[in-house]
Amino acid sequence: MNKKAVLGIVASFLLGFLISNAYTIYSFGLINNADSFFHFNSLNTQKLQSLESKISKDKPSPSNWIKESQISVHEDEVILKIKNPKWAVFTDTKSMDPVIDSTSKAIEIVPESIKDIHVGDIVAYKSAYMDGVVAHRVIETGQDGNGWYAKLKGDNNPSEDPEKVRFSNIRRVVVAIIY
Repeated sequence: MNKKAVLGIVASFLLGFLISNAYTIYSFGLINNADSFFHFNSLNTQKLQSLESKISKDKPSPSNWIKESQISVHEDEVILKIKNPKWAVFTDTKSMDPVIDSTSKAIEIVPESIKDIHVGDIVAYKSAYMDGVVAHRVIETGQDGNGWYAKLKGDNNPSEDPEKVRFSNIRRVVVAIIY
């Protein structure tokens, strides 16, 4: 390949890269119009960093509730060896989308102690602020003057739940989701 061909390929790549990035910045509202592209200020940089944080922010994973030794996969069935499993269905609140939706089913267990609840677990709890049972992810655990608590948040919600959830309010822990 000659030098002009290589330079042409590199130039095409760089031009495509610049156009793609300019479109991304413009389409996410980080600049108001195409004329201000080269006047990308620190406020817009903060918006871009916030957007990157939201996109790449990983949610904590649930605990390893079911060990491989508890799973038997056969040609015509799957057997999960779980003590005291409970079947769960969900309403369509959209708070746990896309992990849990109204078409999802789950296997849950009743936790025995606070040692069973970990950051990342999805728990079903009785809320003081809502009717019924809420299934949200544990984002923090701690101790305060009233003892052990967990803070929870729906994966699709912008903020955490309004209460500290006590162990006595936790009904079950999701150990498997069936789609």
